[in-house]
Amino acid sequence: MFLLKVGLFFLALIIVDKALGMAFAYMGKHSKGGYVGHHVYVTDKTNEDILIFGSSRAIHHYNPQIITDSLGMTCYNCGQDGNGIVLFYGVWQMIKERYQPKMIIYDISSTFDLYEVESNQKYLGWLRADYDRQAIKDLFLEIDPTEKYKMTSMLYRYNSKFMQNLTDYIHPIFSIEGNGYLPLEGEMDTMKVRKKEGVHIIPSLDSIKIGFLNKFIDDVKWSKICFVASPSWYGMDEETLKPIIDICHKKHIPFIDFSNNLKYIHNNKYFSDGSHLNAVGADEFTKDLINKLKGVKIE
Repeated sequence: MFLLKVGLFFLALIIVDKALGMAFAYMGKHSKGGYVGHHVYVTDKTNEDILIFGSSRAIHHYNPQIITDSLGMTCYNCGQDGNGIVLFYGVWQMIKERYQPKMIIYDISSTFDLYEVESNQKYLGWLRADYDRQAIKDLFLEIDPTEKYKMTSMLYRYNSKFMQNLTDYIHPIFSIEGNGYLPLEGEMDTMKVRKKEGVHIIPSLDSIKIGFLNKFIDDVKWSKICFVASPSWYGMDEETLKPIIDICHKKHIPFIDFSNNLKYIHNNKYFSDGSHLNAVGADEFTKDLINKLKGVKIE
């Protein structure tokens, strides 16, 4: 009798897990907007000529409408806060199943794309809902082989995004009917400027991130890739960008560097905070970038 009760208890857990997991999966795929709707659009619905990849500095720094108006090609901003190449390698695996964009503009981040800062498992969050796709399973295996056991739970796939799935299904905080761009308002408050440390130590290169960057570049066969370092109020230690500069040089890929552009460094009117351009700065930077992109041949 005891064993029967235990068996029924675990059976009930499995049923609840599957039922709730399916419910969250449905809400995710039918999100009305927000970050969940944005992710679903990027992976399953994009058809634009130009896609923008990268972290929050991508989603807040590039105005696709200006790019479209200037270059005559449709553009969507696929940027995602706090993420880099681990996410976007997976995102690319899903996009390429449907089509090949003409160009990918990748806003490079030393934290999320190049160096060992924290566990790469962190960047699997947005991909857990897509785990059933073989390319995503292979990516998970490289990052953390134990994830395949955790993925047997449908709820685990959504455990960090329960409220986000629910909110974006019922009443999202922003619409996905635009072009993916999220402008920031306000002007840089210099009272919040972070003091520079006396000695700047560059962390070790992350072999996993570098590996995914190289595989991503090699995998984008029919699309033009352009890596960009967008402006920072503080400027950037040029040594931190050397790995991506070397990769671009070796693979004959354009690299456009605005990280220490004197027009933007310490120019409060263009920034919302030390790392992110505001809407005025994003428009100005996008226009400046377009002048550089016109020299990049897009097939």
